[in-house]
Amino acid sequence: MDAPETITFVALGDSLTYGFVPFGRGLPYTSFLDNMVIVEQGRRGLGDVDFVFVNLGVNGDTTRGMLSRLESEVAPIGADYVIVWGGINDLFGGKSPPEVMENLRKIYARSRELGVEPVACTLTSIVHQNPIVPRIWELNDLIRTYCAENRIRLVDLFRTTSDESGFLMEGYSSDGAHLNAEGNRRIASTVYTEFVEQILDELIR
Repeated sequence: MDAPETITFVALGDSLTYGFVPFGRGLPYTSFLDNMVIVEQGRRGLGDVDFVFVNLGVNGDTTRGMLSRLESEVAPIGADYVIVWGGINDLFGGKSPPEVMENLRKIYARSRELGVEPVACTLTSIVHQNPIVPRIWELNDLIRTYCAENRIRLVDLFRTTSDESGFLMEGYSSDGAHLNAEGNRRIASTVYTEFVEQILDELIR
């Protein structure tokens, strides 16, 4: 009997990936995503494939920290894909969108060098007007452009969680910036429909 095929996804990021909520930790989006995939596996008859989701979100992390953790934490896992969602702490720390994009570019490039396919994510916004919001918009535009020009898979988390004014919808937030359970469920759904579902489709062709 052949051993099941294993496809490993690493979620690399900060507190948003970790699943931080005020005074503790809620369910991260990877937990919702894992459950979605289990349901779809059964529906599609893909029981011979083992999907593994590893959450490497670290509270307060920056893109510089994420870059260093590629070598120490992501590479040893032997992941197939790394979902890169970070940059908000850099912006809050005063870094410019082009500076943050340079680190993200390095993360995408180094991931490929390590044999791990990067999946880029746009940043979610925050609730209500804040000087950082236009910088989130600018960084997201840089991410979209870079991914289009370099054939990097993109999951547009901003688009699916923001209102018409470009702010995070209040129903998805626990404190104005971090996400509640409904927000993380929305993130999982978006990652699934814009990325993971394609992987499942390829397996049954």
